[in-house]
Amino acid sequence: MDATSTTNTAQNNSKNGADDNNLPPKRFIYCPADMANFQLSPARRDLLAFASAMGRSCIGSGALDTNNPLKNLTPAMASLYGSLKAMVDWIREMPPDRNAKARFGNPAFRKWHQRLMDRSSAIVSAIVDAHISATSMTVQEASEAGFMAAQNGVAKLHDHSALSEAERIKRDEIIVECTAYLQSSFGHPVRLDYGTGHESSFLIFIYALFKSACFYPNPQSLRAVAMSIFSQYLMVCRGLQNDYMLEPAGSHGVWGLDDYHCLPFYFGACQLMDNVEGFNPRSIHNNSTLEDYHEAYMYFGCIRYIKSLKKGAPFQETSPMLNDISMIESWSKVSSGLLRLYEGEVLGKLPVVQHFVFGKIFEANWSPSKAPPTAPKQNFINGPGGDECVAPWAIAPGSDASNNSQLPGPTRAPWAK
Repeated sequence: MDATSTTNTAQNNSKNGADDNNLPPKRFIYCPADMANFQLSPARRDLLAFASAMGRSCIGSGALDTNNPLKNLTPAMASLYGSLKAMVDWIREMPPDRNAKARFGNPAFRKWHQRLMDRSSAIVSAIVDAHISATSMTVQEASEAGFMAAQNGVAKLHDHSALSEAERIKRDEIIVECTAYLQSSFGHPVRLDYGTGHESSFLIFIYALFKSACFYPNPQSLRAVAMSIFSQYLMVCRGLQNDYMLEPAGSHGVWGLDDYHCLPFYFGACQLMDNVEGFNPRSIHNNSTLEDYHEAYMYFGCIRYIKSLKKGAPFQETSPMLNDISMIESWSKVSSGLLRLYEGEVLGKLPVVQHFVFGKIFEANWSPSKAPPTAPKQNFINGPGGDECVAPWAIAPGSDASNNSQLPGPTRAPWAK
């Protein structure tokens, strides 16, 4: 039985009442009362502690070895690395619609996201099976298996006969829950946007894999995940943001840290602590440094990327917060400030965390205030069939659209009667 059919079987059993444990994660945050519960919950506390631990593991780690990205990754995480590489290829296979008229959000992203939905179960199955077979699989083999799971939508078959019934049930539960977190990590297919909430969903996904023992609770393993896995995740997200012009979700514009991300700045600042090259926060203003070290140091890569997008104006005007941060005297203070920023501006904001879903690994310890609403199937920009909505007064007389009786007439001002 392949990964997809295994997961579907588990979900069907849940629907039939045979096993409620395999129900996919669901929302628990709808209102300020739910938000208050989340702020006091072990889930939030543990997620923030996990992000902090990942950052601390990067202190003094030096430049990333770009020639050996699988170094210190477990087979499970090497499988994820391979899948993320395949996701970059998906973008090339599904180019943006050049005829789309919207300023933000190319509708071709929906095809990319649908592929994610279709293949995410196979991707997670490959990760979990790589963990189960860790003693008999090299990281290179695991990376290739992860790549093929994302490329073909079918995980490599593994012999699970040695697993007990309880272990097989646990495997299926992990796959169902982690699949939901992965599906929420790359933007919204209706709103055509991406923001720190999606980035946090990816952190939750990594956290769930960590709690499932897919990598070790030591600095060496945490550092490899923070540097290699998040670097590859950034490559996917930047491709989506550029090619499909995803709208920044909840961006503060020029007064924010970045339109899309927060965690890579924190991990990158930690990586630069105690660096042997003598780089300080002001080094971001040296373009030669950014060019030479953008692949080796995550923070420099983030700054270089922003500068490449926001050309034609001084950095202090396009990114005043990052410019102010560059005036701080040490990377230690930069990293601690960025972690507080993530805590307050991401985990502390209802519009961001209201879309989090919770399961048995990342668990909510309160009852939600209401039942989940029905999600919209389309937005006002792209109407039925993908056509842009047009104002009634902008329709040419005699056209098919002008004869559509369903179109409302223009609203008249009360004094124009």
